[in-house]
Amino acid sequence: MRRTVRERALFSAGARVLVAVSGGPDSAALLSALARLSRRGALPLTLHAASVDHGLREDAAADVDVARALAEQLEVPFHPLAIQVSALGGSLMARARAARYAALRELAGVLGADAIAVGHTLDDQAETVLSRLLRGASITGLAGIEPRRADGVVRPLIDCRRAEVHAHVARHRLPHVADPSNRDPRFERARLRETILPALASEDPRVVEHLARLADDARAMRGLLDAEADAIASDSGSCAIAGSEPVRARAVSRWIERLTGAPAKRAHLDALLRGDTALLPGGWIARPDGARIVAEAAGDHPTRARRSRALDASGLSADGSRPHTSLDGRASGRYD
Repeated sequence: MRRTVRERALFSAGARVLVAVSGGPDSAALLSALARLSRRGALPLTLHAASVDHGLREDAAADVDVARALAEQLEVPFHPLAIQVSALGGSLMARARAARYAALRELAGVLGADAIAVGHTLDDQAETVLSRLLRGASITGLAGIEPRRADGVVRPLIDCRRAEVHAHVARHRLPHVADPSNRDPRFERARLRETILPALASEDPRVVEHLARLADDARAMRGLLDAEADAIASDSGSCAIAGSEPVRARAVSRWIERLTGAPAKRAHLDALLRGDTALLPGGWIARPDGARIVAEAAGDHPTRARRSRALDASGLSADGSRPHTSLDGRASGRYD
């Protein structure tokens, strides 16, 4: 883990790090490993731990108590957080995630933390890449889980196998709880973990490492595309259509995300780049206009809105997407 922190530039020695602890084994191992590295002087840190009760399960408070016990055992200051999840916008899981990270960012600001550490592993990365691959994600979606996000969220365990992480928990007898949904076949995450990846591993024993390496390669390629895409002129109302096909696609995708605050859908992008009109999230109409794509409020243009709904009837969902075809593969919202 120390190598990951250094090579991926997650934070430096002396940093103040807020560790998100769910009560599960991955975050338990994360807090334990960081505390042990800090105590030994290998990576001096000022650590704080936080656990979030989303108010969605009756036993959630018990998970927070387990996280508290772990923090006390490791002598790390603990901060319980209780949040309310909005009833509007996206799936319940996506809304819970957004509320959780908002609460963690607020606490990090109060504490003056340099980073918020969460416990995703190499196996989580592989599952994410495979999920997005099955959904037809573009190269940007195959970038998977970000080791370091722009908002300061970092993942020190992203190069560690889950089995190694759980072995650390057992070796040090760390208090933790098991999430039964991890083995519930109703959830895609569980099916990938329990059935699909083991089947792939019978063909390639290193499939997890190879999928995770694909994420690193895709992230590097995305950086090159972004550099070229950002050079293409765009503003709040329009985006130029210029450059090679991958650069055009990336420029329009980033413009849609800035305009709507939501990831671009492949259906939106395909429609616009072939010269059709698209109805975007937030009530925006986007359409080609010469060498640019322009956006206007849908309510101001009922004729165009009707045209977009006609496109919807030909295969797009109400928000302009086909099932599981987001460019970044975040349809399920489970892995970030």
